[in-house]
Amino acid sequence: MICVRIILADRVSLADYSFNWTLFSLISAVSFSIGPVVGGYLTQASWRWCFAINLPVAVVAIILVLILLRNELLGPQALPEIEGRDATTRRGRFVLRLATIDYGGQLLFLWGLGLLILALTWGGGSYPWDSAHVLAPLVIGAVLTILWIVYEFAMTPGRIMSRVFPIQRAMIPWELLAQRDVCILFFTGFTSGMAMYAVLYFMDLYFALVKGNTASEGGKALLFFLPGLGGTSVSA
Repeated sequence: MICVRIILADRVSLADYSFNWTLFSLISAVSFSIGPVVGGYLTQASWRWCFAINLPVAVVAIILVLILLRNELLGPQALPEIEGRDATTRRGRFVLRLATIDYGGQLLFLWGLGLLILALTWGGGSYPWDSAHVLAPLVIGAVLTILWIVYEFAMTPGRIMSRVFPIQRAMIPWELLAQRDVCILFFTGFTSGMAMYAVLYFMDLYFALVKGNTASEGGKALLFFLPGLGGTSVSA
């Protein structure tokens, strides 16, 4: 989905972006509903097919993008942070661009959110909520997530981390987080994602573990949610 957004950002104007993304969202809604049905039958044959089937699809998609869209996309953009630095070779330019990545923010984000997800996954299921297995990743993850927010704030121009790493770009520019409209969009995307994956993931487990359905029957039961997913994608 991220690759689709990047390609759309290069390919269409901002005015046409929402319309094109609506089409992809509708296709995704249909695919999210049909996918569990196909996955259910694949699981009954061998669960490894659920992972293997992605490989040929991904290879075909990469080849089609290279053949059909490569000349129409913008490609690497100029980065003011590395202007004036020596990069006479392609490898040198590549290394300079890698140096602009916000590695500190990325690691804090992945570790913090990863530990929080791990704690919420283990809590009440694999381990009791008051056990060290849950409390340790929950507390450490919360601390790292707060540190990530502070770190991104310190990466704004003129602040301490931006002076320590002058050519790095913040993972999420603080200017975005300071805008109310952007925060509302983040919150809407977060809550809608929670609702969607609650249906696609936990309802499937409900059908399989509580109702005793097979994997294919549980997948077919999710088809009843297709109209809601598709309609919401188009209206949003």
